[in-house]
Amino acid sequence: MTLQDTQIRAILLLLSDDDSDIVAGIRHKLFTMGEEAVQTVLYAAAEGSRAHREASRVLMRFREPSLEERFRNLAIDENGDIDLEEGAFVLARFGYPDLDVGAYKTRLGRMAFELAPRVAPDDHPVRVIRTLNHFLFEEICFRAPRHYDPDDTYLHRVLDRKRGWPITLSAVYLILSWQLDLPLVGVAMPRHYIVKYNAPTGQEIYIDPYNRGQILTPNECAELIGEKYSDNLFPETTNRFTLFRMMNNLKHTYLALGDQAHASQLDALIQILQQNQS
Repeated sequence: MTLQDTQIRAILLLLSDDDSDIVAGIRHKLFTMGEEAVQTVLYAAAEGSRAHREASRVLMRFREPSLEERFRNLAIDENGDIDLEEGAFVLARFGYPDLDVGAYKTRLGRMAFELAPRVAPDDHPVRVIRTLNHFLFEEICFRAPRHYDPDDTYLHRVLDRKRGWPITLSAVYLILSWQLDLPLVGVAMPRHYIVKYNAPTGQEIYIDPYNRGQILTPNECAELIGEKYSDNLFPETTNRFTLFRMMNNLKHTYLALGDQAHASQLDALIQILQQNQS
């Protein structure tokens, strides 16, 4: 793509903006313009300037593995499952190919570091849950969204905007819990996703991160989705299935927005995820 001088000046100005959201948006736009356009902007930027650094970041993305390769190469543990944090950030690259994953992994690590002195695996489960809830929903103020938006599925945008769908808020809850060695698992109910605390005593406590970490009884879980209680309503889920469901939710979000192209691309990636099982 050939850029006009006025376009180049505008891109350089936006890449130097103090607003990180504006910079992220123009990096994404620049990536979609192609490698030649990025090279042009990089050549026009002053050496050592912020615009030069940001354009260099975008250029590096063209040297990295494709999204298809990333999904094929998701690491698999001894149980045949994937790492949820890694998978969620690979999915985020679908919408944001130039994503700086390291910065967001560091942010999650800092959150876990803040939480670590407040909880321990041998604390009473309800105390642990209340501490997690206070941190996530009172201090950081995570909340539910009000309308369809792909950003509410992309993990880094959930961290940026402090809002997300049930499955992505649950993913944040789980990732932090696992960094603290807490015994939580995902629960993929029909039409809703929650988490469960498996206490060493055998006690099972259901938690709804979408509703500010509300503690639920099994009957309340069933009522939440308009179903009669049965044991098969609460399947503990694998990380692979959680990522699949995130991708499927995102596909339906794009369909609701009339974006068939992105929905079809997600279908192809879902197939790769399903094939890459040991």
